[in-house]
Amino acid sequence: MSVPPPPSADAPGRDDAAGRDAPGIVWHDWSAELLRVARDEQRPVLLVITAEWSRFCGELEREVLSDPAVVAAVSEHALAVRVDRAQRPDVDARYGQGGWPSTVVLDADGAVLAAGTFVEADTLIGWISQAARRQRTQGPDFRAVSPVPRGPTGRLDDSILPAIDAALLSHFDARHGGFGQGPKFPHPEALDYAILRLADDRRPELRELVEKTLLHMAEGGLHDAEEGGFFRFCSLRDWRAPHTDKLLEVNAGLLRNYLEAGQLLGRQDLIDVGARTAEALLAQFHDPASGLFFAALQADDEYYAAPLASRRTRRAPPADSRLHADANARAISALLKAGAVLARPELTAAAVSAAAALVARLWRPGQGMFHGSDGAGRRQPGLLRDQAETARALLHVLQYTDDRRFEPVLADLLARLASVHVAASGELVDRAGAGARPDATRPDAALAESAVAAEALLRGALISGHAEYAAVARRALGLAAHDFRRHGYAMAAYGRAVELVLCPPLHVIVVGPRDGATTLRLCRAASAGYLPSRVVQRLDPVEDREALQRLGLPLRGRPVAYVFLGRDGAAEHDDPDTLWAVLAAANARRRQRR
Repeated sequence: MSVPPPPSADAPGRDDAAGRDAPGIVWHDWSAELLRVARDEQRPVLLVITAEWSRFCGELEREVLSDPAVVAAVSEHALAVRVDRAQRPDVDARYGQGGWPSTVVLDADGAVLAAGTFVEADTLIGWISQAARRQRTQGPDFRAVSPVPRGPTGRLDDSILPAIDAALLSHFDARHGGFGQGPKFPHPEALDYAILRLADDRRPELRELVEKTLLHMAEGGLHDAEEGGFFRFCSLRDWRAPHTDKLLEVNAGLLRNYLEAGQLLGRQDLIDVGARTAEALLAQFHDPASGLFFAALQADDEYYAAPLASRRTRRAPPADSRLHADANARAISALLKAGAVLARPELTAAAVSAAAALVARLWRPGQGMFHGSDGAGRRQPGLLRDQAETARALLHVLQYTDDRRFEPVLADLLARLASVHVAASGELVDRAGAGARPDATRPDAALAESAVAAEALLRGALISGHAEYAAVARRALGLAAHDFRRHGYAMAAYGRAVELVLCPPLHVIVVGPRDGATTLRLCRAASAGYLPSRVVQRLDPVEDREALQRLGLPLRGRPVAYVFLGRDGAAEHDDPDTLWAVLAAANARRRQRR
């Protein structure tokens, strides 16, 4: 028995998307007859639910449904149905996955075998092939297919994050906080990942790790209780005997840690430490001459052992005059976070001013970011981490301020990350022309830096609409899926980037007049609270009309926030007072999908 022929172009009830059929895939109307044929032929059904305004539906069309291997798998094994959610809300209500596109594999009885939203070609092929094979062998008794392979397969799967969790917890010092039994370093990246995971999984052991470490650092010798800020490390396990030099990148990382943990756990004491660290960053590291932040402050045990009144009679420890792109970028991101959390616009303004100085001093068109400059103004060649950290910081500038001056620089850096720094194998690496020997970086550090670059590309793909950036990031992360386990909790940055692949971030697009009061309130509501992964973008109905048309977003007479779960579209929201509750609910759905 054969399947009913596909509808003609003028057939009643045919959805508009059918006119954009991917070459080789024959699409059919949703009907009981289709399921009857599928049952007779023991074939699964591929159901794709689309929304006319969703750009991700178009990307699924171009990137996945037009893939020859997908076309072949569908032709050989399945019957294909595509419906528009607006024309068949009943189908969407039953099978929709909370966003569009929704991609679902069904058996002939209409039971879901595998489901997701935007899926990659190899995943979809696996779903279809496995469903067809098991349905042929098991007949009507066959039910749900697990779409994700388990175990260390060399692919990005659900075994990766628990492995990093286990590494963190196995090295956690349950008595004093921190990691290891010897000298104590603060490890902001590891704490950042632990906070991320605690937000997704409120396990008591993760909360203990985060809370105990942050409290012991703040109460112990690592913290400069007189002037704020943190030293580089402590010689003793219980956070005593600090080495009193201060690093910009450590303080920037811990500033974010304390603010985000304070938000997540509802602890004002942690937020207060973060606030003092932000003030210390500006008071101690800022260089008025360049507008940037010094890389470090030199150690001075005698000075830091003195109370504040005595310190004021002494010369403060001198700063290392070098200015590094990667550390400055981290400081910019941290101050933007602080400005939003603490509602202190002067911190936001300081971050934007530093970003402008960083770009003016260390970026050159066609060359990307230089690594830094010394006291004589000599610039050093840029590294992968300089491009990645700066790109990430400029993404944060756009999120928190919508300052469009930085868009050309961001576009240049993302393009360089996706081309100049991609090896033939697909790894994200330092290039010989970028100032580093191929073997100059430790494997664990190289993997961590590659992960930061991947994170920037994944977030940048959402803002720019360049899906190829995300493809580069996924490939690079996948190549490390075997190797990361040997490096333990040093792979926190890798885990954060992988989490963005396994569970794409919330993407909030606020559409309204750039300086309109409601637009700004919507942006603040979307950015101020703690969510583990989020990208906020602001588009003006007049200035950004072309971008809105490309995204397929309608123009309204009022400011509106559109919330996307990765590539899935959600409903629109226009009330700043309730937007945070909407985002929290969307984030809960985001976690459930991993």
